[in-house]
Amino acid sequence: MGSIVKSTRVNSATGKTVTVYRAHVRRQGFASRSKVCETEREAKEFLRNNDGITALRKKVSKETLTALIDQFVEAPPGRGWKYWAPSHLDFWRAELGDMKVAEIARGDINRAKAKLQVKKALRSTVAGPKTTDKKLTPATVNRYLTSLASVFNYAVEHEIVGRHPMKGGLVKHLTESGGRTRILSADEESRLLEAAHSSTWPMLALFFRMCLTTAARRSEVLKLKWSSVHLDDSIAVLGTTKNGRPRSLPLVRDVKAALVAAKKVRPLHSDWVFYNPRDPKLVFNPKSVWTECRRAAGLLNDRDDPLDRVYLHSTRHTGITRMLKGGANLAQAASVSGHQTLAMLKRYEHLAASDAVALAEKHLAGDAGKP
Repeated sequence: MGSIVKSTRVNSATGKTVTVYRAHVRRQGFASRSKVCETEREAKEFLRNNDGITALRKKVSKETLTALIDQFVEAPPGRGWKYWAPSHLDFWRAELGDMKVAEIARGDINRAKAKLQVKKALRSTVAGPKTTDKKLTPATVNRYLTSLASVFNYAVEHEIVGRHPMKGGLVKHLTESGGRTRILSADEESRLLEAAHSSTWPMLALFFRMCLTTAARRSEVLKLKWSSVHLDDSIAVLGTTKNGRPRSLPLVRDVKAALVAAKKVRPLHSDWVFYNPRDPKLVFNPKSVWTECRRAAGLLNDRDDPLDRVYLHSTRHTGITRMLKGGANLAQAASVSGHQTLAMLKRYEHLAASDAVALAEKHLAGDAGKP
């Protein structure tokens, strides 16, 4: 509905009393809109124009979620809808895709969330994704919700819908675990590197060192191509990363030297740095050789808490923590690791809590407690 309210006010510039007309449009399911006009004619024109906009919004909002997702995927990324993953959106298409966008409510999303909580996780293999016996972690479920929230953020921003069915705590995220916390010591790194050099896969030592010295994700290093390796500049360029942004990996001296040697014996018809020896057109899956490497180093299931054991991802935790310990700030560490937000790096500050004790002793303890 639309209304016009006539009122008077004092012009702050001239001090004179003037008459104004406030035009107000209210439509169920959409944010209200208003404008202060100098004439009644201008106010009526505002109402007419917004009636048309509202009619258009109602027409657009009758589209299905699938249509909205297709439009969202083709749109340029925006501040409120940066994060999304194709596999996540495929799930929402399957669950809610036939529903009208304006009709989707918190109950619909929460029911789909309940399905996610019992959904089996996938793992990557050379032959493609395979279903495991494990359920999706709370963190993964939250990523699915974030992808859908990005779609609705886009819809609200473009006035396709007037309300966000997930905002204001209507759809709550799950409580996530603290994540894996293992940081490799210098001795553990040496033992792993020694075992890697004795591996049946000749590239394991280089792969391990690249993961450790770039603080990159396993998939980013594993899918590296020679066409992206620039030895003269001591970098490897990642065109597509988890957060959708390109990034350069630094190549330290020993890694660069190992890459120079590996390039001399690379298969002619494969661009993969870490190729599968049985089929150079495929990327190698290091799961079994990494397990043997940890066993040879005495680091396979060496601690009771699974989150505190050595995994390949431990190299990323170790690399980031060492940068912060060495004096790098969060922004500098993020430029190497590829974290999209500094908040995601905050937990690494807690992993180096012992450093905080040393700093306190050095700078804050003073002479207190001395005889």
